[in-house]
Amino acid sequence: MDGKLSDRALGRRSRTPWIIGGIVALALLLVVAAAGGVVWFGLGLFQEQAHTAIRADPAIADAVGNVTAIDFDVAATAQATGDDEFAYRIEGERGRGLLVARFITLDADTEELREGSLRLDDGRVVRVGTALRPD
Repeated sequence: MDGKLSDRALGRRSRTPWIIGGIVALALLLVVAAAGGVVWFGLGLFQEQAHTAIRADPAIADAVGNVTAIDFDVAATAQATGDDEFAYRIEGERGRGLLVARFITLDADTEELREGSLRLDDGRVVRVGTALRPD
């Protein structure tokens, strides 16, 4: 053996498994990041459309006045019973409260607030949504 010891004889290990593992980990990270980006983008689009539907509901406008703030409530949404029910903290010129409502996708650009309730901080409960309106 020419007086040279091999890497194995010196106790050195091949770096190939580490390189392959690093490449696989990087690929998985990129896939997860891409999926997360798609979800984030889709949720942002939904939120914009839901905010438009909330501001357009006459019962909400009657209860709180001009809507000045809408914040997604993750905890209340998790407690909602339906898959298409979402909760928002609504604040307006005359009051604020928690809206728990069912949203229906009409098309790629439009969500409809179908039915729900707005529980105002003063204790009143207001029924909201297009299901209450006559055609």
